[in-house]
Amino acid sequence: MPKTENFAAVVLAAGLGTRMKSELPKVLHYLGDMSLAERAIRKVAALGPAGIIVITGHKAELVEAELARRLPPEMIAKTVFVRQQLLKGSGRAVQEAMHEVRKYDHVMVLCGDAPLFRVSTAKKMKSLYFRRGPDCLVMTAELAAPGSYGRIKRDHAGSVAAIIEAADADEWEKAIKEVNSGTYFFRAKALEKAVKDLKKKGSKGEYYLTDALENIISDGGRVEAFKLSDATEMTGINSRADLAAAYAMLCRRKAADLMAEGVTVVDPSNTYIDESAVIGRDTVVFPGVFIKGDTVIGRNCKIGPAGVIEGCRIDDGATVKYSCVLENSRVRSGAVVGPFARLRPLSDIGPSAEIGNFAEVKKSRIGRGSKMHHHSYVGDTEMGEKVNVGAGTITCNYDGVHKNRTVIGAGAFIGSNTNLVAPVKIGAGAYTAAGSTITEDVPGGALGIARARQVVKQLKKRTK
Repeated sequence: MPKTENFAAVVLAAGLGTRMKSELPKVLHYLGDMSLAERAIRKVAALGPAGIIVITGHKAELVEAELARRLPPEMIAKTVFVRQQLLKGSGRAVQEAMHEVRKYDHVMVLCGDAPLFRVSTAKKMKSLYFRRGPDCLVMTAELAAPGSYGRIKRDHAGSVAAIIEAADADEWEKAIKEVNSGTYFFRAKALEKAVKDLKKKGSKGEYYLTDALENIISDGGRVEAFKLSDATEMTGINSRADLAAAYAMLCRRKAADLMAEGVTVVDPSNTYIDESAVIGRDTVVFPGVFIKGDTVIGRNCKIGPAGVIEGCRIDDGATVKYSCVLENSRVRSGAVVGPFARLRPLSDIGPSAEIGNFAEVKKSRIGRGSKMHHHSYVGDTEMGEKVNVGAGTITCNYDGVHKNRTVIGAGAFIGSNTNLVAPVKIGAGAYTAAGSTITEDVPGGALGIARARQVVKQLKKRTK
């Protein structure tokens, strides 16, 4: 059994991806809201590797720049990029990365174009590897139609004897249903020794990492298998059609998981929920909703139909109505948003507050029970409890150079079509008259009027 869990994750991200018919490297194509490579790295990072080694090759500078821009700082801090000089297969990729791999006791190798595995599954594989202590543990699955996947050949004891590439398999071997996923755990020293003697194979003269397993076995080492219960987790992506099918698969899987936990997903085939989202029991998600990123939604909420929620926290009992867009914001217990509302980043909608149709909030705190029902914009604002904001109200928060704040006290009443020119403060219980442009503070309990007196003049009759 290994005495330490000091391991690195090696992500293979060097391939051309010719079947994508694209100027972009395959691993930069997006699955949902993140690239294939980013999704794979974020998942493997959840296993707690001491280091992450990303092997790039085709248009390496694009891959590295995208990952450096998108991954969080703590992930980038443990990531190193190794550029594969000779693009001749996965075995060659590992050979060229050995100067980094040998810094660790163990290594996990996975493909950057196959990020459909569950984090929980990868954790189980890691646990089995460190518990059993083989020289190599390979992830496998049984497929009804194995196609071009390499076949897993076992010995009489049930251990892995070889991985036979489909192109090299005879008729008996092609009938084997258990296949190689391309994900492995290795003892680093065993891997280093095994990849030294890889030979060119196939019409392209490539070096197969699968041959390293045979080298380990022939050297007296032990190779075991971790068989998936859900074969979809090893799905690789090679074309645009694969990409679309993979996204649909992830959404169906997430919806099924949520429904099993007590969430109502009205139409799973028309609902798009990221793997990382968390949704509480008895919440109802209607069709056409996109729930993205690390969104957390509480219990007994109603979401949709339609709309986008990204990176938000929505507390118990809140409602987000038809066709709303929420980004990196908080909606507290019992609040109602929408329909057709937008919350821009850093908005905080207080308990039982109401944000109505065609209203927009940005970087503002809306107090408990306050109402902003329609056609208004509030930005950079601190709003107290039980404020009523009339239709067409605008906080004029930008003076052309700086963003300025508006403060609205508890119980204030903002008349329709009021312009609040920040910085400005409306005191508790104050009123503003409809159609006013408020440029000075209004004390608590006072009425602010800032509009010209109406003048009615008789029109002169036109002469023919």
